[in-house]
Amino acid sequence: MRSESEWLDGKEAALRRRFRRRVLFITCLGLCGLVGPAVASELVIGREALQTVLVASLFKDQGRWYLTKGKCYAYLERPHVALEAARVIIDAHLSSRLGLMVGDSCVGTELASDVRVSGKLVGSGTHIEIDDIRIDNVQDESTRKIVDLLQSATGGSLPKSENIDLLPLLKPAIVPGTDIKVSASNLAIANVTTRADSVDVEFEVKLTAR
Repeated sequence: MRSESEWLDGKEAALRRRFRRRVLFITCLGLCGLVGPAVASELVIGREALQTVLVASLFKDQGRWYLTKGKCYAYLERPHVALEAARVIIDAHLSSRLGLMVGDSCVGTELASDVRVSGKLVGSGTHIEIDDIRIDNVQDESTRKIVDLLQSATGGSLPKSENIDLLPLLKPAIVPGTDIKVSASNLAIANVTTRADSVDVEFEVKLTAR
């Protein structure tokens, strides 16, 4: 049985393959003179693929996404990604030790709760940015103090945004049936639309064939 990390690696590799096939198709058209210098395309990221990308981009510290790190800390783990009301939803487990730093120690309380975090996906250069990050819900009202302590520990707010770089998905590849190697650069995301079951990314990219 494959481990969770092997499963996630497989999902990420599958996403890369689908992305490359789309780019190769456009390139083949370009080589036939059917596409101009500016290549416009669309990438549709399903929920499962989005989960893989988010985990690889955000939960990259031993499966944790640190909201604040140090002797006093707070991190999310065990994420489950959904899409709702034009936002990306991350249900995860929050573990924290928050309080005051006294010398080299954090004098505070260890707290834990299941939480719901959400953000708005927007395009910026080669990145999809998760903007307007907020905690929408905690497991029960008694754990609401986690949010209050976390807000205080991070200077009044959660991280305002996080970036997901899409350019690494465009690895150099060979056009099928030829020796032509295609590479992508100058990725520019024009628009990101969050739907009920997918995220649509409209972008332009420079393709070089050698």
